[in-house]
Amino acid sequence: MKFSHIGLLSAMPEEIGTITNDLTDIKITSFGDFKVYSGIWKKDEDQFIYLSVAFSGWGKVSAARATTRLISILYKNIPVELILFTGVAASTKENIKQWDIVLGECLIQHDMDATPLFDKFVIPSLNKKELLPPKKIFEFLFGKFKEFDSFFEQSKFGMVKRGVIASGDQFVSDENTLKKILFNIPTLSAIEMEGASFAQVSIQENIPWLVIRVISDNAKEGSENDFSKFVQEYKFHSHKLISILIESFI
Repeated sequence: MKFSHIGLLSAMPEEIGTITNDLTDIKITSFGDFKVYSGIWKKDEDQFIYLSVAFSGWGKVSAARATTRLISILYKNIPVELILFTGVAASTKENIKQWDIVLGECLIQHDMDATPLFDKFVIPSLNKKELLPPKKIFEFLFGKFKEFDSFFEQSKFGMVKRGVIASGDQFVSDENTLKKILFNIPTLSAIEMEGASFAQVSIQENIPWLVIRVISDNAKEGSENDFSKFVQEYKFHSHKLISILIESFI
């Protein structure tokens, strides 16, 4: 499965690391304080892809804005054909550990509540609560990542898993809040602040998308300290993961 131009988003620069240093023939497009870095990413002389990279900032509104801007980018007259959101997230299950990788097979906005007009979590403009990435692309990437099990076993990264990811404008760092969310979404694997709004825009704009998260903490007491320490370490390891991710679609 090949693409000519991929859009890559994260909330923070640390979540993509130094991948922009690998780009050549860079073009920077600015939308106010938001910048997109587009260029050529090469695996070798014969294999390359156009890549547009940006950092959205935290939260659903920032992610939605960034997604909309990123998919408007043309690089060498080629539009973005696939959009990816990657970065860190908190685990909501005991068997999903720090450094594990979770591919979002379903995204939910856990703070969306338009009741009694709609059921809880349902996004009115889509009339659905479960946002599903294109199955063919999801299964392809999940299979590719499983091929790299030996690499992940010999690195900081842990297991590659698939699961439900929830997003909301709240940094969850206490067990009571987490329990309330899990009561409503018992199948939840990870929680963060951007993926589901990114997914909503991608679906409405009819562009293929995926969310890939690395577990940083467990969303309980003290998780803000775990998160801060993890992000500082993760920025030195994210480059390899992002490289594998991009390489999968060349």
